[in-house]
Amino acid sequence: MANFAKSRVPRFTVEVHHNPFLPQGGRTLHAVVAVTATGGGSTGGRPVPGPRPDPAVPAAAEGAPGAAGALGPDAGVVLRVRTPLGAEVGFLRQVAPTAEDLTDRRRASGPRSGDYPTGPWGDESRDYHLLLRVPDPGLGREMLAARITVLLPAPDGAAPRVVAQALVRAAWTDDPVAALRIDAQVAHHTGRSELAQVIQRGLDAAKWGDAGRAVAELRRATSLAGAPGNGDTAKLLAKVVGDVDPATGTVRQAAKAAEAERESSRTAPGPRSPSEETAMNEHDQL
Repeated sequence: MANFAKSRVPRFTVEVHHNPFLPQGGRTLHAVVAVTATGGGSTGGRPVPGPRPDPAVPAAAEGAPGAAGALGPDAGVVLRVRTPLGAEVGFLRQVAPTAEDLTDRRRASGPRSGDYPTGPWGDESRDYHLLLRVPDPGLGREMLAARITVLLPAPDGAAPRVVAQALVRAAWTDDPVAALRIDAQVAHHTGRSELAQVIQRGLDAAKWGDAGRAVAELRRATSLAGAPGNGDTAKLLAKVVGDVDPATGTVRQAAKAAEAERESSRTAPGPRSPSEETAMNEHDQL
């Protein structure tokens, strides 16, 4: 007889949503980290306790041996963020299903590594907004901006178990369209969904030769990008759309940008083999 009982073996997955492309001089990278737990999460299927304002997690000394083990079982699931030389975490915030800032919960677990306790988990998914500040190695360069590790601390104080990992990459480009694109998940959690959609509609219209709609959408995008917090996007958009007037070449420039976007999507950074990982520059040693 088939057994349809739910598995009680904890399983975690982690996905990173972001646009890896940065313009020349770009040093800020936004990513949404989506973590999903099945098999009972960290509670073995027991009800998850209500949220606590600050889990009782003892601080670990910078780089101290066994620091991660000091988190203890009360930490529940732990997100470890490790960054390369010259990079740092600006903040880490839970954005779904509820909003909670984890930045001040960071406990050092190594020279460039920090642990963020998230409390107990059941079968659920949570999204986190991660802001990274990275060094600019120059156009055409690529680096590993962060390694995200999901840890399940052992109840007896032993070393925590790694249950999932994901990488955040960054690549510097002179193509303003590649850097302009806003990932849908990042746009949603940063309140820029409309801006991202309008930009894409403008580029699509230009690609298909609909000059009137392209100009209208790009004008709208320029207006939306004028809101506070969109300074970098506004600069990139200005490079893409140029003078918003068909008579001065806006549509031609946007169409060219759309073609560049298609090309950049074919050359976006993807998974690397172990040998390729070792070939990355000195900033990438995670």
